[in-house]
Amino acid sequence: MTDFYIYENWTRKRGAIHYADCSYCNSGKGFQIEDSGRNGKWHGPYSLEEAFCRAATMLNIEPCKSCKPLPPA
Repeated sequence: MTDFYIYENWTRKRGAIHYADCSYCNSGKGFQIEDSGRNGKWHGPYSLEEAFCRAATMLNIEPCKSCKPLPPA
């Protein structure tokens, strides 16, 4: 099973759904060495269906433009 994560950025009022192995996600750790937690939060891991359902309850969350997860059929 493939895992998915959601990054929610409160400062920019947006976020993205990522495959766990996306270089921007890194299994919910992101690509920064340190994360202060002041700008946003990683959520997950989720199944594809759960990630898109949860993202629907958040503000302006879209699929990552790099790894491009598709909504469930």
